[in-house]
Amino acid sequence: MTHDNPPASSAATSAPRILLTPLKSALVAGHAQRLQVLVRIQAPDAEPALAKERPPYHLALVIDRSGSMSGEPLHEAKRCAAHIIDRLKPDDRAALVQFDDHVRVLVPVQPVADRQVLRRALDAIHEGGMTNLHGGWEAGGRDLLEFVGQAGLSRVILLSDGNANQGLTDPARIAELCGQFADRGVTTSTYGLGRDFNEDLMVAMAKAGQGNHYYGETARDLFEPFAEEFDLLSNLYARKLRLTLGTPDGVQATLLNDYAVEDLRGFPVARLPDLAWGAEAWALVQLDLPVPPEGQDPMPLLQVELTASDLDGHPIAFPEARLKLPALPTRVWEALLPDPLVLQRLHELEAGKLLEQARSAARRGDWQAIEGLLKEARQRFADNPWVRQVLEGLAELARQRDAARFGKEAVYSSRRMNTRLAAKDEASYLSDEADVPAFLRRKQAQGRAQFRKGPEDKPPGKGE
Repeated sequence: MTHDNPPASSAATSAPRILLTPLKSALVAGHAQRLQVLVRIQAPDAEPALAKERPPYHLALVIDRSGSMSGEPLHEAKRCAAHIIDRLKPDDRAALVQFDDHVRVLVPVQPVADRQVLRRALDAIHEGGMTNLHGGWEAGGRDLLEFVGQAGLSRVILLSDGNANQGLTDPARIAELCGQFADRGVTTSTYGLGRDFNEDLMVAMAKAGQGNHYYGETARDLFEPFAEEFDLLSNLYARKLRLTLGTPDGVQATLLNDYAVEDLRGFPVARLPDLAWGAEAWALVQLDLPVPPEGQDPMPLLQVELTASDLDGHPIAFPEARLKLPALPTRVWEALLPDPLVLQRLHELEAGKLLEQARSAARRGDWQAIEGLLKEARQRFADNPWVRQVLEGLAELARQRDAARFGKEAVYSSRRMNTRLAAKDEASYLSDEADVPAFLRRKQAQGRAQFRKGPEDKPPGKGE
């Protein structure tokens, strides 16, 4: 097996790199075949000598105050927003928008040097009527567009517990608009709350809007995903990651992750998540290969290129990576062991597909099919502790015949398995991840707080 970039153990931590790892380190001679290859996009470790002040962030906090948010949900939403406001730098900018059937910009985008302005506005939010979700999101996004050239990152952070039932309500059109705003520099992250929000809409908005998507089963589960988002924003190394795959004639490459794919001058380009210091984004590529020639040099299989930008918008130079493998006799090839990390990530993607099937069955009320799918999955992925824990939690929801909770947990868990960032030295076993950055944790349930429900802090508006 040959690579044009250094192996993981020898590459310096001060430079980004691309690592290519095949499921097996050789091809089998004399046969057409299929091979999975793990592509790992690794950021440098964050060293003090490399650290620098990040450019300003511009955030629009958009909060649903419809009638169903009354009581603890609205209180927790305001508390989470206050947590973000308190962690911003004085030269960051923030806006605050509330919506029910009406949309109101409480605080136009402005520097957060005087946090009390935002805190007082938060404290003044009270429950109202219906849910003009698109209108609230659009107001926050348009407020950020004016200053997009002055920010390292501009993002709408949207929280809602319901469906869009006022104003523009078509999910496909709303997601399309999120994509248009992202192309202009304003991304979108979404937070769903409870059992009644439209998870398809919230996930589609974040996917098209090039942000993140989270949910909480209860109001007290909200704080952990808010903290995860800000931990990620505070540690960003690269944005606008675009992955291009090249293969020689006769070799077909298929991306197995559910990443958005863009067309760049007739070539498909995969859009990977933003990358944090010390972490890796990854993709699994499936290669369909013709019969390899025998007795010759290693066969060229895959060429990977990546473009990305730092927070100032400058391009980051990732080295191109190539994979070549020799062809071995069948008996020798069969003795090769599969790479454990490739196998682990492959199992995560396969489990994610099974969860999507189970979610479809839940919508039909076919709990017998769900039980069969979960039983099959527990057997297939018994050696993957994280996947096994996720499946156990979903099995409990299936026993309760709770279609709403099951569907949400299934889709958010599937998305996590497909698109998560990982630690560069991630082990297959699950250790105590309480000290791991929040955005790298492998949670058992995406909608429940596993590590913390938030500090017992003062209510929003009660000042610093």
